[in-house]
Amino acid sequence: MFASNRVYRSLSVSIIAILLIAIFSACGNNNASENSASSPATETEQTSPSSEQASAYPKTIVHDKGETVLEAKPKTIAITYFPFAEHLFAIGEQAVVGGVVGLSSLKNFPVYDPFTKDGRIADLGDTPNLEKITALNPDVIIAWQDDEKIYDQLSKIAPTVLINQTENWQDTIAKVAALINEEDKAQQYMDDYNNKLVELASQMDQTGEKGKTAIFMMTWGKGFNYYGGERMAPYYEKLGFGKFKDMEDWGELSLESVSSVDPDYIFLGEDFTNTAEMKVEDLKTNPVWNNLKAVKNGKLFIVDTEIVGPLAMGQFKGLETIEGIIKDAK
Repeated sequence: MFASNRVYRSLSVSIIAILLIAIFSACGNNNASENSASSPATETEQTSPSSEQASAYPKTIVHDKGETVLEAKPKTIAITYFPFAEHLFAIGEQAVVGGVVGLSSLKNFPVYDPFTKDGRIADLGDTPNLEKITALNPDVIIAWQDDEKIYDQLSKIAPTVLINQTENWQDTIAKVAALINEEDKAQQYMDDYNNKLVELASQMDQTGEKGKTAIFMMTWGKGFNYYGGERMAPYYEKLGFGKFKDMEDWGELSLESVSSVDPDYIFLGEDFTNTAEMKVEDLKTNPVWNNLKAVKNGKLFIVDTEIVGPLAMGQFKGLETIEGIIKDAK
């Protein structure tokens, strides 16, 4: 993303204050206990949330490798593809994330700082480290298609659910949430996101921003990587930004190529790997860059790189960024 090629496809392996919905579930359980203790007994007892959760297990999870039975709600989950940890952060269920393969990648993006900076989550390596996963003693492991070759080994450590990665987080967030019986939270997150998307699309239409060309890109090598495929569909197909001619799912652009496109808007993230020769600071004095329409008109926005990635919180952050831009355009 928002991101490097490794993050999103590996990640084929990459946004504003975070949605701090993390504490709600703990508070909800405490309130439920207090209300139960202080309320008079009734003829029909109400089932507490924790009892309802417990009654959902044993639970059979149907996934891309078959079926896995979970005997109880998992308390510690090992995750071998870091975007699946992000899904649990998004719905406020970060407490169950015990360890993550690729944790260092999550740490590259500010949106995840509240969940990764305290050191609670175990780093399970850049590729699955079976010894570290075993030491974590997880109740369940969430893997992805690249782990199919070690699926049997993972399954000997703990019940393992394999979920195929896609470029659309809405394809997978409910599947991840299902392991802890929190599909409703995943659906609510998707509903909130999609409602904001519709609202912003209407505002863009009203302000005349709809149809204006935009490039979402990041510094990479001697130039830029841009993104225009499924992960960017919310910005182009839903909000209504225009693509440049012959835009592909992703690609590389030189500064001269950006100049020839000369979009109305540029959303630029810096390479989080710090390996790009092209630096945002250097662009400030570059005459070709400064002659771009977006730069001259104040439509250049330096953004956190997760905005151009395919993950839930990054894309929600992207909508919040666009929302601020629309307000300023009114």
